[in-house]
Amino acid sequence: MPDARLAERLADAIATRFCHDQDALLPSERQLAGLLGASRAMVREALAILRAQGRIAGGQGRPSYVRSGAPDPQSLEGLEARAVLEGEIAAIAALRAGPSGHGQLREHLRRMYAATTTAEYWNAERELHACLLSVAQNSVLAAVTRPLLDAAYAQTPQGDLAERLRSHQRLVAAIGRAQPQLARDLVAEVLSPESLSPTSSG
Repeated sequence: MPDARLAERLADAIATRFCHDQDALLPSERQLAGLLGASRAMVREALAILRAQGRIAGGQGRPSYVRSGAPDPQSLEGLEARAVLEGEIAAIAALRAGPSGHGQLREHLRRMYAATTTAEYWNAERELHACLLSVAQNSVLAAVTRPLLDAAYAQTPQGDLAERLRSHQRLVAAIGRAQPQLARDLVAEVLSPESLSPTSSG
């Protein structure tokens, strides 16, 4: 079975090189494998990730093509999608993280508290959310959510981050206490579209 992380990197490479023009046809799996130096199985997995993200359509015997109006991860819809997906991921993490996963999340939370600049804080928060994807142990949800997460943290936010920090502390505590519904609700609080906006004032 193809390595999930390698498939994600290959999906990023395909998107970067071929997903610019709406409705453009992508090269065939065989052509992509040759162009990118990857196996056809790995290309197939990468294309499945791009389909799950809504960036391409087609497949199952039909040519793959760039979707018209493919979602922008930084749009309101992209931010809402991330909040929904990460809510479910947090609920799963609350059931699966165990002491080891909870310890990893607490370490990232400590880094958020230790940050001395807004940029350091934002990077530490991003790493905590990446860790959340990992401790949930669901590679499909992780592959779909990661581009939304990357886009959300592409810029440094503005404003006071104290309430975000407190919300993340409550989130990590809920996961540590194996409270999936509370973890889901706290993600909705932390990842409201307003709080995710890079230009948010609060």
